[in-house]
Amino acid sequence: MTALLERWCDIPENEEDTSPWSTGSLINEASGPLICFPMRWSMAEEASAYAAAVAEPMGLVCFDTQQNRLRP
Repeated sequence: MTALLERWCDIPENEEDTSPWSTGSLINEASGPLICFPMRWSMAEEASAYAAAVAEPMGLVCFDTQQNRLRP
């Protein structure tokens, strides 16, 4: 989550409306071992691809609920 928030600010700090997140604070979307990243439609592809790229080297799995599949 830290890597994602380093690239795009969290909703409470999104004064310039540049964040892909549709709810905030992003940490509130964590539930046990899962984190849901609600995204604005206009930035969803870019943000989900980045999240998947960040997750992979950490051994984490990124599941896209819109496509109903794991992100490569």
